[in-house]
Amino acid sequence: MSKQISKKLVTEVSGQTLWINGKKSGVYMSMLERIIGQLEAMLSHHSKIHILRFDFHQPIYSNTNEKMTVFNRRLFKWLKRNYRLNRIGFAWVREKEKAKQQHYHYVLMIDGHKVQYSDLIQKKVIKIWTEITDGNTCWIPKHPFYNVARNDSDSLQEAVYRISYLAKVRGKGFRPPQTKDYSTSRIYTK
Repeated sequence: MSKQISKKLVTEVSGQTLWINGKKSGVYMSMLERIIGQLEAMLSHHSKIHILRFDFHQPIYSNTNEKMTVFNRRLFKWLKRNYRLNRIGFAWVREKEKAKQQHYHYVLMIDGHKVQYSDLIQKKVIKIWTEITDGNTCWIPKHPFYNVARNDSDSLQEAVYRISYLAKVRGKGFRPPQTKDYSTSRIYTK
């Protein structure tokens, strides 16, 4: 990961200047660009996308991100079966601050024409995470989802501001060299 850090409060997305959440510790620009790139790629395929946000805690420290791989595999299989989704966008970041174990911030991006409300998905996310971590917690923010429409700058602004939090500098880098600080889907722009 490039270590270019920005403390700017704005970034450019699809020719629009948008506010980001980079005031305190700054953001890693390469991470922010990859995450927002997936948002843009999803919007190139779907005129509306539904974005969900979660935080995952683990009971003990791990040198790997294996739980995230297992989580994605199980969630995506369920989403494809229940919602007939062709593509699923995601981004997660690994952080470790005061606690001894790492935690993850997670964003899920799906076709907003097939999913507009996320109650059932939230319940499934909690169930999967609880099962693979033997009962550890999944935290859902007060405003856990965003509906973003292509060419709607207000909905895009709100989502980009919240998603940009994942790229913050604070908490990153506490891992073995071969372990990633973050991962995203690899959806290509249409």
